Amino acid sequence: MDLTLHIKMFGTFTISNDYYKFTPTNNRSLQVTRLITYLLANKEIPVSKDKLTDILWSESEDCQNPAGALRNLVYRARQVLADFYPAETLRPECILFTNNAYLWNPDVPCEIDIYQFEQYANLAKKESDPGAQFAYFEKMHDLYVGDFLSAQSSEEWVVFRSVYYKNLYTCCTVDMCRYLNSIGRYEDVIALCNASSIGDQLNEDLHKEKINAYLNSDAVSQALDYYYSVSDLFSQKYGVDLSSSMHDIYREIVKRLPNHQLNIAKLEENLRTKKDDNGTFYCNFDIFKNIYQINLRSVRRSQSKRYLTLFTLTDRNYPDIVTTDIKADMETLHQILAKNLRSNDVFTQSSPAQFSLILTVVNENGSRIAINRICDRYYQQHKHPNVEMEIESKLIQ
Repeated sequence: MDLTLHIKMFGTFTISNDYYKFTPTNNRSLQVTRLITYLLANKEIPVSKDKLTDILWSESEDCQNPAGALRNLVYRARQVLADFYPAETLRPECILFTNNAYLWNPDVPCEIDIYQFEQYANLAKKESDPGAQFAYFEKMHDLYVGDFLSAQSSEEWVVFRSVYYKNLYTCCTVDMCRYLNSIGRYEDVIALCNASSIGDQLNEDLHKEKINAYLNSDAVSQALDYYYSVSDLFSQKYGVDLSSSMHDIYREIVKRLPNHQLNIAKLEENLRTKKDDNGTFYCNFDIFKNIYQINLRSVRRSQSKRYLTLFTLTDRNYPDIVTTDIKADMETLHQILAKNLRSNDVFTQSSPAQFSLILTVVNENGSRIAINRICDRYYQQHKHPNVEMEIESKLIQ
């Protein structure tokens, strides 16, 4: 019977061997899991009691006796880890205490996916043969089944590690696509891109490789459709513009399209056509800036008033970080702004945790009513009480 611990930290956290399997299932096991995962993620580094206390109990959590609470938690974690061994004679001490610090025992046989993932990345970097390098990338790709410790995604230390691993995964996927494109396996590139949706959606290189695969397999119309979907994703969801190199790809797609000229009636029809005629107009920041300049020039000639309004979300537990809770509530706020204002209002995402809005109203009271409506909808629908919204508004004049 193999007693090696197989530890998964991508996606759902699990520890298993031939004898037992541990998966956190309730709030009681959550704190034990947080202790074990932190020691595993820093398994070669002794962690002081004070550091662990800061990690496990935030300032908002009331812990009257942190030293005693930590000792009790370590005891419970050791009990959980003891279940992996059928006899006491085979049971190692997984969590060591030495020099007033805790440490994951380096002598415990373990296979941990995050360390295998990094090992394959390092081996791929050193490999000169493209085929052998691709084999390492495949192993990396197979290991990344979800974001790092997804159930703990709001914890500060997890956020930074998660970004690091996701960047590695996305770069790995891009390199795999480049290799597959280079040897003519275009259908595999498209399939790989479709299967890699958990990567960084704002990584243009990944989108370029998929478009190139369409072009190389003479699927020009699919390349154009995909380009439009990427353009919508960047502008409508994230409020950012595509780079000049993406615009170059668009020009390449257009060159390869069959010669089909439009008359002026068809051009007007295309310009008037909109996916959704209802709701607020959403655009990227550069377009929003141009609209603001137009409003600034025309406001003196208009009887209406324009108000520039800024919505800012902050996680009071981690005020300097754009947490996953903020991202989720930003998505909620996006939907509310899109559906609860008029079609001649304009908004954009001006930073990762902010939306900017230009309101056109008759007077200040109209602005106040619109903003209050947004507030009411937001506080009815948002899911994270730790996320707070601040609103600033100013007359454009």
